Amino acid sequence: MWQKLKIQLEKIQNSDEAVKKRWLIGATAVAAILVIGLWLIYLNSAGSPSIDTSENQGPATSFWSILKNGLTIIADSIKESVKTFILKITGEKTITIK
Repeated sequence: MWQKLKIQLEKIQNSDEAVKKRWLIGATAVAAILVIGLWLIYLNSAGSPSIDTSENQGPATSFWSILKNGLTIIADSIKESVKTFILKITGEKTITIK
């Protein structure tokens, strides 16, 4: 098995740049999906308490609603920063000569 893997890696190393780029993008996508999947599995298992404490807490907020609210806040902040930056660039420029 390790020999087949080694042969495949050598084949990729000796190929042209386009093939290397495809392998890089594919491996990165697989790794990202794996990490996000494991992260979601962890959040799902860590988010459900084994002891029923619903009497002491208010209404539960789901992970997706929190993520949506956070992304909305970040997007609004980025929009404001871009607006401020554009206004600084296109704003009136004055030169004071003494």
